[in-house]
Amino acid sequence: MRLMSESSAKSDFQSKIQVFEPHRASLPPLIPYFKEFWKRRAFAIELSRFADKAEYLDSKFGKVWLVLNPVLLALVYYLLVTVIRASKSHNNGLTTLAHILIGLFTFYFAQNCINSGALSITAGGRLILNQAFPRALLPFSSTISAFWAFLPTIPVYIFVIVVGKYFYPATQVPGFTWNYLWVPFIVICVGVTGFGLALLFATMNVYFRDTNKLLQYMTRIWLYLCPVLWLPSALHGWHRILLTINPLGPTLAATSNVWIEGIAPTHSEIIGSIAWALASVLVGGYFFISRERDFAVRI
Repeated sequence: MRLMSESSAKSDFQSKIQVFEPHRASLPPLIPYFKEFWKRRAFAIELSRFADKAEYLDSKFGKVWLVLNPVLLALVYYLLVTVIRASKSHNNGLTTLAHILIGLFTFYFAQNCINSGALSITAGGRLILNQAFPRALLPFSSTISAFWAFLPTIPVYIFVIVVGKYFYPATQVPGFTWNYLWVPFIVICVGVTGFGLALLFATMNVYFRDTNKLLQYMTRIWLYLCPVLWLPSALHGWHRILLTINPLGPTLAATSNVWIEGIAPTHSEIIGSIAWALASVLVGGYFFISRERDFAVRI
């Protein structure tokens, strides 16, 4: 009896060995996966809060940089677009500044989703090796962080518009209308598109570690291809297809219509925004989820 108890005690304290092997890409059962994803959503929220605190821990200005960075960059682009063109109209200048500001704020939201999400898997190596959870929670946490970074920019934009209309009553930027109710729709489309692309690039970054470095240059070029430094109305005829094939083209065009023109998005902008959001999350989700069981080996 004593020998049996000793052997059983020894077996109780045996360490479990977890073996990671290369896994052929295939989708797991999706219903249990999404149930577990939703069940652990609080984990992603807390992780995003921790990341936000850690990012600005050594900065004296802290989260003020969330607003300062895009505002200063918008002023630089404003000088390039307005001063170099020798624009003499104050009203047109305010409209240009307002367009660049809201365009940059919205574009930065998507860019932060993608850039942070692309690094989320490789940066969370120990977490992935030691914990069992849907790995898509890590890019999702990056999207939440990007959303909280985007929110403080909206009051800044509204302040600029209010001050601008006070000093220049004849400005072309409209007052607040019911069409501003489209703003949550635009934010959701940008967030879903950014999350889907984050899943895609996070997967690529696991297999090809230079993806993140290339992504920084790709997003810079992407900025110039988006209606941020130029108005969507500048494109005519078949050139309008440039907005359609751009993942953020329809959404940023809708942003300009709502915030600058004070009108509702067109049907093509609404359909295009929804289509790109769904396509991004479906394609990115497929590549990510079908390969996430292989991440532990690659990291």
